[in-house]
Amino acid sequence: MSKESCDKPVEHHLHLCELKAKPHNPEIDKIFENPTHVCANCGGKVNSAKNICRPKSL
Repeated sequence: MSKESCDKPVEHHLHLCELKAKPHNPEIDKIFENPTHVCANCGGKVNSAKNICRPKSL
């Protein structure tokens, strides 16, 4: 996703679409446990709205 389609572009580097592009880090796997939000852009499901560009509650 581009920063233009992100609700909080300043925090875009912390969002799922950016984190997936980086080398695997086991700490990142924790954001997928017990998802409560989905990204309206990419469909990624995470447990905190702060980790996606356009959060929607599940």
